[in-house]
Amino acid sequence: MLDVMNRTLVGLGSGGLGGAAVVMLMLRGAFTGGIPVVALALWERALRLIPMEVFGFLIVRLKFAARPLAFWGMLGGLVLAWGLLGALLARTPWMRRTAGARTVLSAAATLLAAFALTFIPLVGLTHAPAAAALGSRLEAAGVTLSDAALVQQILGALAAYAAIFAVIFTALALAGATRRSAVAPPAGETVTRREALRRSLAFVVGALAGSALAGWVSASGRRGLAWAQSIFNRIKGLPPEVTPNKDFYVVSKNPPGFDPVVKGAKWKLEITGLVGRPVTFTYDQIRALPAVKQWQTLECISNEVGGNLISNAIWRGVRLRDLLQRAGGVKPTAVKIAFRCADGYTESLPVIDALQQDTLLVWEMNGEPLPPAHGFPVRLLVPGLFGMKNPKWITRIEAVDYDFQGYWERSGWSDEAVVKTMSKFTTPTGRHMAPTAGEEVDLGGAAYGGDRGIKGVEVSTDDGKTWMPAQVKPPLGSYTWVLWAALWKPTAAGEYTLKVRARDGVGVLQTARATDTLPDGASGYHFIRLRVKK
Repeated sequence: MLDVMNRTLVGLGSGGLGGAAVVMLMLRGAFTGGIPVVALALWERALRLIPMEVFGFLIVRLKFAARPLAFWGMLGGLVLAWGLLGALLARTPWMRRTAGARTVLSAAATLLAAFALTFIPLVGLTHAPAAAALGSRLEAAGVTLSDAALVQQILGALAAYAAIFAVIFTALALAGATRRSAVAPPAGETVTRREALRRSLAFVVGALAGSALAGWVSASGRRGLAWAQSIFNRIKGLPPEVTPNKDFYVVSKNPPGFDPVVKGAKWKLEITGLVGRPVTFTYDQIRALPAVKQWQTLECISNEVGGNLISNAIWRGVRLRDLLQRAGGVKPTAVKIAFRCADGYTESLPVIDALQQDTLLVWEMNGEPLPPAHGFPVRLLVPGLFGMKNPKWITRIEAVDYDFQGYWERSGWSDEAVVKTMSKFTTPTGRHMAPTAGEEVDLGGAAYGGDRGIKGVEVSTDDGKTWMPAQVKPPLGSYTWVLWAALWKPTAAGEYTLKVRARDGVGVLQTARATDTLPDGASGYHFIRLRVKK
């Protein structure tokens, strides 16, 4: 019984170490040209297995920490799975005795089993999505391979990973078995070996988790800009009307650090499908086309009520309909315009939305070239729709005659993704949450209604029983948020619940009904609680 336990622990540690080595190779993109497409494919499969209700809950609760923790948790789970596989293999008959010729037979059997039990699941899970991801990233770099060549390269990489795991596991496990058969362990040594194996496995898992946590830094909020006149001059804590590029929210389907890095000199944009004639543009050719500037706010469909996944910028680019016209126009049989991106992300728009004059393909953000995190070389900009409908790193635009479903739509998110009217407090916060009775309290925040705009904002200081109008600052453009402000002087001490609501540009009041982010965005009134002192 003791021997079985020892072999199991040795197998667990050996499998975990072999799995950790393979994970590190995957993250480095070994055997796939430095592109970590196998790790990305595993991430894609993991996302598909997580119920969208759970994923939406994690995004709301953990915000920017959700994806790093989920990704590194997935990799840690993968290492643990390989450790358990090693423990299973260590209990097989050929691992029990390893003297003389039996050593060779044991090694051969273990290698074969470890290879098969690693290679077959990897192929089943990753070969198709990994090949697609590799093709998308190579295409963004100006390299095109056939589907067969992509699959062949991925299968070769998976075989290499499986072989490396098999060799590492077999060498470590058989070395441990040989030591056990050659020397009888003194009393007490069994516990020491067991403890060493536990520590080695904990070190591997801890190293993976630690590297993730070390790379994640929590962003701090920033004070608002001072305005020249009126109430906005005195209220602090409002967001800047224009969000600096470095502070603009970032959401991606990719795990942290694995967004594509596209070289503008090699990138090309292909326009194909049901158009008059397929065309291809280089980055310089796109930038040479007649350009327009557009103020526009973007909000993530995962933004909770009162959340921070919303920002505003001025963008510059070319009208999508002008690009399509240069391809001979869209044929009458086309139903949607589909977009394919360098990271394998896909999205689509109905033709009527794609041909709107303010639907842009942009390459500039706040006067600078589009930052890599925001889609360099080009991204789509569609007024009034959530961020998921504004794809980044676009490499191909295709007119299709069917209801093309994009990446998030296939997981249950809304296909229309129309922005809901929202409003939120950004001040008071912190020490200002406990004012004194008779003291004037600064209230303020932002409101957004997509392409409908905002007509007015109202604030309640008695949990929604009565409402007073707030002052609204004129928007920078037709598709941007607005800042709002109000002053309130509580007359008595006590607990107060403050709420805010907005009315969009066509006069429709923001809904009070509270809903979760899935499937078409959160709704409800944002509220804060203040304790007024005597």
